[in-house]
Amino acid sequence: MALERRVKIVATLGPAVAGKDKLVDLISAGADMVRINAAHGSEETRVRLIEDVRAASDAFGKPVPILFDLRGLKIRTGPLPDGSGPVPFARGSDVRIVPMPESTREGLIGINLPQLLQVIKPGSRILIADGLIELLVERVDSESALCKVGRGGILHSKQGVTLPGAAIVGGSLTPDDRIDIAFAVSHGVDYLGLSFINDASDLVLAKGVAGAHGHAVPALIAKIERPEALNNVGEIATQADGLMVARGDLGVQLPPERVPRAQKHIIQTCNTLGVPVITATQMLESMITQPMATRAETSDVANAVWDGTDAVMLSAESAVGQYPIESVQTMARIIAEAEREGPIRTSASSQPLPTHGDSSLALADAIAQAAMALADTAPVEHILVFTLTGSAAKRLAKYRPKPPMIAITSEEATARRLALVWGLRSVVVPVEEDPDTMFRVAGQAVIDAGLGRADEYVLIVGSLPMMRVAGRTNLLHVRRLGT
Repeated sequence: MALERRVKIVATLGPAVAGKDKLVDLISAGADMVRINAAHGSEETRVRLIEDVRAASDAFGKPVPILFDLRGLKIRTGPLPDGSGPVPFARGSDVRIVPMPESTREGLIGINLPQLLQVIKPGSRILIADGLIELLVERVDSESALCKVGRGGILHSKQGVTLPGAAIVGGSLTPDDRIDIAFAVSHGVDYLGLSFINDASDLVLAKGVAGAHGHAVPALIAKIERPEALNNVGEIATQADGLMVARGDLGVQLPPERVPRAQKHIIQTCNTLGVPVITATQMLESMITQPMATRAETSDVANAVWDGTDAVMLSAESAVGQYPIESVQTMARIIAEAEREGPIRTSASSQPLPTHGDSSLALADAIAQAAMALADTAPVEHILVFTLTGSAAKRLAKYRPKPPMIAITSEEATARRLALVWGLRSVVVPVEEDPDTMFRVAGQAVIDAGLGRADEYVLIVGSLPMMRVAGRTNLLHVRRLGT
């Protein structure tokens, strides 16, 4: 009984999938994890979303984690004057920019970044509306900067601004982000998405802020959006619980032609370190308004699978699109076809996990490699991984074994977090003192969940004593399910 696919699907929530019934449809279509964008909606709306996700997850009988994506530092142009339409800026024209959200008008653009004039200089580029409008800085004084329009266009109200190469300090955790972190901790979300980080210190800061609001700190997804983060991706991955290839902002910060190489580099780094990675942005963009994906989008999703990604993400397609359920179904079919000949193993996923002299970790990693090798040759239908925190399951998933993996855990939170990880499904069972009883109870739970059949051979990866101390994987065992 093989899994249909190993790579997971993350679906962004919004009006298109509002309500428990729609969310059940989304999960049934194949969504493994949902994303709430903190940049949109009121606190009441977010609370209702979280409650509906939990209810839909229970109704469907599948652990579904919530990624609460912090808004980060959003630099925007000023509003349009009341009653006026968008303002045209012609190529080659002069425009003055000021570091405050003044109303946009002919020859003037306000930008809501007080430190703007300190981080740009003559020769800097200012990109507006995802780079559709480009300004080239010619002169900076104490109150404004004079720019030449390099790429013209029509400027609407409050458009996003990107400053390639600008050393913006303090942008990774804004005052609004701190408020949102407190909300996320109090409502038990599973993952926090960190925007516009530069290095691993941003994650340490976020962990500290989250820890001040409760002991159940969400796992952290570091979004790679800036060249600085790309340069520090290995260091960031060692501190994060997952990474996101945030191709939208990354494609504005970098020349677009560099994004495919950056995507492969980020995924390769994560595969080497055994860190889950999500590939995001415009994967099925055309399905916002049409019921079928383009051939190029289909190839994009498949290539992310072949690169070694753990998950692919839908944004506007599922949040506000006309075909949210069909988008998830389409993505699931593409993944299943890409994996038709078996699990995708990259050269990076096959490399031993760096253990840095830690003998316990080296032993646990050796067992994970042995489990993968044994599962490749032995007639086992599944691998059952007994895990308290999820580390043993993620370690095994790094090596992309052929049989489907099922994590056995006593913690609901662990089961939900593992739903992001390549190839893993989870079953929650109470801990039994006797290992033989524990194996039998877990096997029956797998059968009851419809993930396996009685008398199938399974390979068990675990520890003795059973699930009492994290990080002590020391056991391989073969037996039949339900016996």
